[in-house]
Amino acid sequence: MRTLIVFAAALLVSALIFPAAIGQLARARMGQQIREEGPAAHHGKAGTPTAGGLVFVLVGLVLYLAADRSVAGGFVLIALSLGAALGFVDDLSAIRGRRNLGLKARQKIVIQLATGALLGYLALRWGLTSQWVPFDGRHPISGWIIVIVSALAVAAGSNAFNLTDGSDGLAAGAGAITFGALAVIALLQHRPTAGLMPAILAGILVGFLFYNLFPARVFMGDTGSLALGTAMAAAAIATGFLWYLPLLALVFVVETVSVIAQVASFKITGKRIIKMSPLHNHFIVSGWRETPLALWFWAGSLVAAVLVLALARPGAPA
Repeated sequence: MRTLIVFAAALLVSALIFPAAIGQLARARMGQQIREEGPAAHHGKAGTPTAGGLVFVLVGLVLYLAADRSVAGGFVLIALSLGAALGFVDDLSAIRGRRNLGLKARQKIVIQLATGALLGYLALRWGLTSQWVPFDGRHPISGWIIVIVSALAVAAGSNAFNLTDGSDGLAAGAGAITFGALAVIALLQHRPTAGLMPAILAGILVGFLFYNLFPARVFMGDTGSLALGTAMAAAAIATGFLWYLPLLALVFVVETVSVIAQVASFKITGKRIIKMSPLHNHFIVSGWRETPLALWFWAGSLVAAVLVLALARPGAPA
């Protein structure tokens, strides 16, 4: 019940606070810059308030202090805050430069790796290294290995979430399903406190969807996508399901692979394998409307979540 209550509270607070946040972002001239090489249909979104991810951190912090205060929850909150800080700098850089570029890719990847390494160190210090290995029970990730694995997971997760956040409602809905599944996994493993922050983030994202579905009134921006990608990796560590994250985050993985495959194909053969990457852009330029597209991607996330939940059998109390 506690997990359900914090989810509902996060949904309600998020839904209530976003109208005021949208006004504040508009007055601060935090308008989205659109990539010229992106889908033509997206050019009309220019100027839509962005950096809505600031609300994720605010609501997450308040509800953590009010209803959680666990080590696992604090771990995820730190990850969320660090990712949001990087994303906010990136959003500001893009807006001030009036181009959708922001920080250089190498700058972001270095900071993401450093963030992940710090989280790995905290996981080691706070006893969050024990992870479920598929079909082989729970085993700890020892010493410096957790630092390296965490660094790679954070860099991959934050960039994957960022790539997926390119169509109204798509990333927010897929993220809500992923965080919701992590909350349920924590309950199945008799670790309810580890599931509170994932439940809070799932609720925040559902509340955000009231304003992010097509036509979006606000975007999460890099502030939100980098925050959520970092928090997703941290939540997987905190719940002990890091090795299952590639399956649980299947939609984010597919979006990332589509970009890698497109770039590799063009460099090697001079040909594109899809019309435009990431994958959701291929469907948009093919004439798909954004709401049905989001629903199909959510369905993919839901299938992945069900598969992982089927593997997450109730464990012994931890």
